[in-house]
Amino acid sequence: MTENSWYARPVFFVKDCEAARAFYSKLGFAEEWRFEEDGTVVALQVQRAGAELILNRNPERAGGGRLFLSLEAGEASRCEKEFAAKDVRVSHGHWGMPVLVIQDPDGNELLLTDDAWQEERPV
Repeated sequence: MTENSWYARPVFFVKDCEAARAFYSKLGFAEEWRFEEDGTVVALQVQRAGAELILNRNPERAGGGRLFLSLEAGEASRCEKEFAAKDVRVSHGHWGMPVLVIQDPDGNELLLTDDAWQEERPV
């Protein structure tokens, strides 16, 4: 990483890190690291295909996070089918463009789109 490079990871506040990890593993995210205090997981990081997300236990602030993911052409449709096969609720939304919306158990949202998926669903 050069001096002028920035590296960012979003943080989603959750009520329970283990429950959140289980949900994100259904989406194909893998745990990279975790931090525990007194035997309780208070933070962990998951990643899928270079998208990293920190899950932080904070019941008072849980929910309300949003991550927008621009995927390679065709990937949004593949994800929609993959997630549906794992009983993950996927809805169609609009956020300046057509998006897939996945909401975790705490109310944090992943918004997924790609150029091909947008062309199939004109505004």
